[in-house]
Amino acid sequence: VCVCVCSPDERRFCVFSLAASTDGKEILGGANDGCLYVFDLEQNKRTLKIDAHEDDVNAVAFADSSSQLLFSGSDDAVCKVWDRRSLREDRPQAVGQLAGHRDGITFIHSKGDARYLISNSKDQSIKLWDIRKFSPKEGLAASRLAVTQQNWDYRWQQVPQRALKRHKLTGDTSVMTYRGHGVLHTLIRCRFSPEFSTGQRYIYSGCSTGKIIIYDVLTGVVVSRLSGHDACVRDVSWHPYEDKIISSSWDGAVRMWEHRQTHPLEEERERDKD
Repeated sequence: VCVCVCSPDERRFCVFSLAASTDGKEILGGANDGCLYVFDLEQNKRTLKIDAHEDDVNAVAFADSSSQLLFSGSDDAVCKVWDRRSLREDRPQAVGQLAGHRDGITFIHSKGDARYLISNSKDQSIKLWDIRKFSPKEGLAASRLAVTQQNWDYRWQQVPQRALKRHKLTGDTSVMTYRGHGVLHTLIRCRFSPEFSTGQRYIYSGCSTGKIIIYDVLTGVVVSRLSGHDACVRDVSWHPYEDKIISSSWDGAVRMWEHRQTHPLEEERERDKD
């Protein structure tokens, strides 16, 4: 199915993130015009356009299987929560906003319970959020100010020391912050580990150093660094039922890792399928 989101005379339009609804009937997209788009695949048409953010929308997600709650993350460093049941296209209003990052958001992932989500950011951190606790105006202002003070480009520059500040911004309502991976060059993904095999005990992410980083959700401790790639790992996917992890890298390789059901995770073995 091919769905056109812009007219032929419009240029420099890009969709940075896509998510499919659980029933497979809808696609949610986030674009560089700051908007969210919802497409009905059966009708082959756009059903909703939301003027959502002040900058590129790099990440979108459905909150759960109901497809009513939507999450979005942007280069404006803010995550937003949208409820389609009360959403008007002519006057879009998020039900809540989550602020605390100092730089743009590269990816978001929902735990699937319409309560928790994680966001990966160019400020070199992952944050865990509970949507029962939105950020106040002071938090949104602090995050916006922090973004305006960033004068480096993560695509080709190294992280400046001033960008590695560890104290929380005023109004940061995140539950936990995870540090230990690099977010450079591209929109690196992070995810919750599977419910079936791990009880969603971990958060895992690609890394600009060519590693896969696995964190303990509760403690924030890095429990494993999987090495094997020679360049930035952009995306990682943990099989929902089997003990396998797949990673893709800028070195042109796709690797499969076997997660051993023992502790610590350093006992994992790599199975390279180059």
